[in-house]
Amino acid sequence: MKLRITPIFGLAACLAWAGLQSTCDAGEPAPNAAAAPDKIDFVSQIEPLLTRFGCNAGGCHGKASGQNGFKLSLFGFDSDFDYEAIVEEARGRRVFGTAAPSSLFILKAAGKVPHGGGRRIEPGTEAYDTLCSWIAQGAPASAPDAPRVTKIEIEPRELIMQRGGRQTLKVIAHYTNGTKRDVTAQAQYDSNMGPVAAVSPEGLVECGTQSGEAAIMARYMGQVAVFRALVPHGASLTSLPNFQAETAIDKLCAEKWKKLGLTPSSPADDATFIRRVTIDLCGRLPTPEEVRAYLSETSGAKRTRLVDRLLASPDYPAFFAMRWGTILRNSQLAGADRAAYAFHNWIKDMLARNRPYDEFVRGVVAAAGEWQDAPAINWYWQMRDDQLHQVTADTAQVFLGIRLQCARCHHHPYERWGQEDYYGLAGFFTRLGRKSFGEPPPYFSAPRVTMGEQNPLTKKSPEPKYLDGEYAKFSSEEDPRHGLVDWMVRPENPFFSRVLVNRLWGHFFGRGLVDQVDDMRETNPPSNPELLDALAKDFVEHRFDMKYMIRQMVLSQAYGLSAVPTPQNQSDTQNFARFYSRRLIAEVLHDAVDQATGAKSQFSGMAAEARAVDLPHEGFGSYFLETFDRPKRVTGCECERSAGATLAQVLLLSNSDEIENKLAHADGRPARLVKSQQTDADAVDELYLAALSRWPTPAEKTKSIAYLAAGANRQQALEDILWSLLNSKEFLFNH
Repeated sequence: MKLRITPIFGLAACLAWAGLQSTCDAGEPAPNAAAAPDKIDFVSQIEPLLTRFGCNAGGCHGKASGQNGFKLSLFGFDSDFDYEAIVEEARGRRVFGTAAPSSLFILKAAGKVPHGGGRRIEPGTEAYDTLCSWIAQGAPASAPDAPRVTKIEIEPRELIMQRGGRQTLKVIAHYTNGTKRDVTAQAQYDSNMGPVAAVSPEGLVECGTQSGEAAIMARYMGQVAVFRALVPHGASLTSLPNFQAETAIDKLCAEKWKKLGLTPSSPADDATFIRRVTIDLCGRLPTPEEVRAYLSETSGAKRTRLVDRLLASPDYPAFFAMRWGTILRNSQLAGADRAAYAFHNWIKDMLARNRPYDEFVRGVVAAAGEWQDAPAINWYWQMRDDQLHQVTADTAQVFLGIRLQCARCHHHPYERWGQEDYYGLAGFFTRLGRKSFGEPPPYFSAPRVTMGEQNPLTKKSPEPKYLDGEYAKFSSEEDPRHGLVDWMVRPENPFFSRVLVNRLWGHFFGRGLVDQVDDMRETNPPSNPELLDALAKDFVEHRFDMKYMIRQMVLSQAYGLSAVPTPQNQSDTQNFARFYSRRLIAEVLHDAVDQATGAKSQFSGMAAEARAVDLPHEGFGSYFLETFDRPKRVTGCECERSAGATLAQVLLLSNSDEIENKLAHADGRPARLVKSQQTDADAVDELYLAALSRWPTPAEKTKSIAYLAAGANRQQALEDILWSLLNSKEFLFNH
């Protein structure tokens, strides 16, 4: 056993003898045993202060290289390392037991000697006295059997507050010996929505002038708890006269709206709905013929029939295969073009046959064999450079909604996950093997020998451990990955079904109930927890039927709301009291331009009718797709696809040869309208139906007909009208 010897004299003592001790405030001796009889524990009382005052943050001594020769573990997750750094490192020069306030550790923190971080702690405060008392007691290390924090609670957990309102939080720590302790003053606080509700270092929540919801995180000793501040948009409502909730989705949305004083927008009209749902389900615009037929239909069940028809069409699996291919990083970067095609087709086939989601995930996570027989093995090949760590991080993020990458090196700063959890999940993949010959991607299997990776905590190969659970044991004949999937798909699993329904909700509603859709942590709570729980439960009860869940969402009244805000919901960005307009993604916008102009782009090696959403990987060259930020498929995060606008995008649509050539194409829509000799009124109708999926308004029609009549070149005039529609916000957005 290593003996810890607390130094009495060091550099701090020399500084004191040199006269620097006089920099301490008069009457500021180290608290003696009579003043502080209780022994101060390093882990539970000193370590939290280092975190609260930012000493062990990533920008200070907690960064990988430390700061000015002094290094602490990030956010204090390695207390043994921190104790040695403070007390024993550098010959003990940082503490001075006989004159605690003169310790270099105290002088630096109090700003009494030069310190790059400035003054972090005020003399005379409780925190300052605690540090001095600990040093005066001999700077003892924590006893091995000292109680440890198991969880923290925050009071209150949720509160409806008013603009300008204030609320003091209380944080209670629970320890392994069954005791509780008020740690409000030692906890660290942060808000995810400062304009709605900010929080002070002391835990005082103050609401601003903006309505909405804010999650206030309290962190203490690796544990987190969240307080939710709800600032209503108006007075609470008892009913919503214009919204008759019938489904579970609509009822739970309505309850939240009433609580927040939100009045939903009116329902979207039929033209808006067919365009919206066709884009969301099939990644394309409805054809003019589809729009005409749908708008002329008078049946009350027309929306249900439309959704069923779209889900049964080949466009649905093609579009969602592209979305899943992006998330699963089915890329040409692997150098195995045929394997990428095979993986894409496998995904599309699984969606077309509506195979249960748990079967789909098992096919990916537990894939083994040659790509010809098991195309999903390509998922592993994409991550070959750092296979174990990439597959661990992607499995957690894509299928469990947990961003576990941080825990590879240190405890997650905003969650409960640590290195034990990370390497426990990695343990399910250590038996993966590959051949080093033949056509890539190579054969993957689960051999009896491991890959040689080590858990830095144990210096051994990582052992399988379920998140929030126990270590798992597998025989040499078993593939641990199947055990992992078995655990994932358990009905009681708190991650698996929630992340899928949240991902689908984000796709259809423009924002996840948890935003970002694959960052589901306690410190990033859902805007409607009851709704997320209900959707996840329903998904499990219907045996992970993805089409069933999609129908529930797109046939809800909430999805069918207009995107036009009302004065009551204009500031709402979290609760779906209106439809959130969003830009068309690169592939869909590309195909929409092709469809509206009637000029089809051709992709090398693909069938003539292939759309951008049919492409199996990102390796097909297209300036349009690159300009509109087609993902490069180098990460499994949805965030790789940006929604931001650029000048290059504006110029491409408004002034590029590509768009000009499509408009003027000999077989394009304007040219065909001229050849068909349709009337000006009919031609204008056709352009609006093709581009915007609606009839032109009387004013739009009158102005367009007048423009055609005044033009010397009828085709050029039709091109001009279509050009103006392609550059309109109505065309560029799904609304």
